[in-house]
Amino acid sequence: MQPNKKNPVVLGIDVWTSGMKMAFYDFEGNEILSTREKYPTYHPHPGWIEQDPEDWWKAVIRGLDTFWKKNLSPQQIMAIGLSGQMENCLLLDQSGNPLHRALLYSDSRATYEADLINQRVGKKRIQQLCGNRIDQATTIAKLLWIKRNHPEWYHSAETVVSGAKDYIIYRFTDHHGTDPTNASTTGSMNILSQQWEESIMKEIGLRSLLFPPILPATEQVGVVSHNASMQTGIIAGCPVFCGLGDAGASQIGSGVADLDHSHCYLGTTGWVATVKSEFSIPQSEGLFVLSGPDLHQYLYIAPLLNAGRAYEWILKILLGDKKKKYYEIEDLLSTIPCGSNGLFFLPYLVGERCPYRDPNATGVFFGLTDQTTDLDMVRATLEGVTFGIRQALELTMDPTIMKEMVVIGGGSQSKVWSQMIADVCGCEVTVPTGSSMGPCFGAALCALVGMKIKRSFSDMEPLWAQGRQFHPHEKNREIYRNLFQFYIKLYPTLKPLFRKKKMAMDGRDL
Repeated sequence: MQPNKKNPVVLGIDVWTSGMKMAFYDFEGNEILSTREKYPTYHPHPGWIEQDPEDWWKAVIRGLDTFWKKNLSPQQIMAIGLSGQMENCLLLDQSGNPLHRALLYSDSRATYEADLINQRVGKKRIQQLCGNRIDQATTIAKLLWIKRNHPEWYHSAETVVSGAKDYIIYRFTDHHGTDPTNASTTGSMNILSQQWEESIMKEIGLRSLLFPPILPATEQVGVVSHNASMQTGIIAGCPVFCGLGDAGASQIGSGVADLDHSHCYLGTTGWVATVKSEFSIPQSEGLFVLSGPDLHQYLYIAPLLNAGRAYEWILKILLGDKKKKYYEIEDLLSTIPCGSNGLFFLPYLVGERCPYRDPNATGVFFGLTDQTTDLDMVRATLEGVTFGIRQALELTMDPTIMKEMVVIGGGSQSKVWSQMIADVCGCEVTVPTGSSMGPCFGAALCALVGMKIKRSFSDMEPLWAQGRQFHPHEKNREIYRNLFQFYIKLYPTLKPLFRKKKMAMDGRDL
């Protein structure tokens, strides 16, 4: 590749749940251009959540076409780094063609298979080796479901893809690979050695050769092939770096490089994550531990299946096709008092994983009256998610000693929501510049470090210091402290009813 020394850039790509985020950054980490391309999610049966990997690739092509139309030159692109949703399951044949649509992390069809793996291998042994529990969302549970229900796919497969960005890497380079953060979510990587744990796969009858090499985030997987160049416009030979699963990319993209610091991600899903230097088995069933971007660094993460998903849902339900500008909703929400006039919301629209692992849990409004307004319902939805963030935070660290939390993702653009998080969690909230593109920035940073343009992930600290700060309001903090104590009693009270509802819907005797 012939470099263009005038305004060189790196490309960061994030294959997120609702669409493709792409951004170009200069060598100092400043965003030059960005775009977002949407693609559909399929729900063929209750609990089944799928996406077509070809839609991911088409979104990349559309996004790049947008950049070319804005006069960005392919000659400027020095490297590509990637991030994306984790814990998926997608099988590719010998030619690299998908054998089916990707089963997403939130897909819950593999409950039986997860139970089977836990029985055969043992829950304690799995955690000792891999760090985490196996549930219906774990990649190897889904893979076992495919083997049992679609053996023709399984026996035709050459490779299993668990990270969405790893499929895009393959389309760019014709090479397979994944990173330790993403591999941590599969239920089949040894958390200490960062190698595939073949003993587990053997015990449950899965082929370990299906799993791709585990590579450091800053390692070059390959270069853009001639075929990919013809499709995308990027010059053949452009280096492509492994990057990170979205949790790891969000960590470095938010500037949380130091130990015992936390960040919160608000996308369709969300999480609260804290960086630690030592591995220990999570004691809470809602807490996960992932290999971090740096060696001997661990990311303790409390994942939320319902974050921006809940906000988008309630706006769609109440507004439908009516177009209301974002700032107008923000202004209106500011008129509703803390506590949404006595309305509470459990945001478990697709079940939940943290603070409770319960695929049967559903969304619930509690406290509806004939005085409840649509704005009460919208604010209660945000408060329900925010109370969940507070519960997640308590799993990763002691919130009483935390002074600051960085918030990134699309939801961080809401000033009302950011202030609410500060009030509920009782800490200062920092929303960095470009926070909605945090994983993209993290992906681009992997390329910059891989190219040795930057020495380490913490080399961009001055840029992360920019942004907005939200300080907890003492009056609101006290109100939310009391409301939170009531909120945390809702799920335990309703838990047996969630199970009985599922039995009733299945036609079983209660």
